[in-house]
Amino acid sequence: MMWGWNVSCCRWQVVVFWLLAITGCLVDLGSKEWVFAALPEEDFSSPEQYAGAHHSQYIGAHHTLWQASGDNTDNQLVPPGFHLHIAYRVDAEGHQVPHVNQGALFGLGGQAWGGVANGVFALVSLVVAVALGLYVTLKSLDLGWLLTLALGLIAGGAVGNLVDRVRFAGVRDFLHWNFLFDWPIFNLADVFLVIGAGLILLAGILAPPPTKKLLVPQATGTEA
Repeated sequence: MMWGWNVSCCRWQVVVFWLLAITGCLVDLGSKEWVFAALPEEDFSSPEQYAGAHHSQYIGAHHTLWQASGDNTDNQLVPPGFHLHIAYRVDAEGHQVPHVNQGALFGLGGQAWGGVANGVFALVSLVVAVALGLYVTLKSLDLGWLLTLALGLIAGGAVGNLVDRVRFAGVRDFLHWNFLFDWPIFNLADVFLVIGAGLILLAGILAPPPTKKLLVPQATGTEA
């Protein structure tokens, strides 16, 4: 009876993993498409006014989701809070070309590695997504629901950013937190990756310690 429960539990964990991975990927890509399509129509600033653009040909657009205070005491163009924030340029044919992050999570490695970074991190995302999918699907292991959720989130975030790297040679970021500290602009795939890593850490902390088996020596000789 217990063996049958383990098999059924493992199957449900596989289903949950794939549902979470696919949903996370679609939510990430859908949010990027929506923000980069809707935000330029709502509010934009000139290239000279956009403090976050690395190149003058990029136009910045932002929308404040939450503002820390009503007064902008630091004379910042974007008040402290939580914002939707993008950069883009318009090509000769009138198409929007997004400013992308070629580095890893929160832009790590993008500046130092240049154009090589996107290919490296695209390969890493592909390996991670394929490895997790094969491991969860083919291994008949009871991973536990916490680890299953973690791996599903990581797979979804990895594929979401991988699609961007293939389409745009970099990742589209649009979430900006600049209250108390100015955090690098990120996206929902980054959020899923961080939550997944946190859940893995939590699963390791909550895991019961391995049981130690006592080795009982066996008599090798015969009694007289």
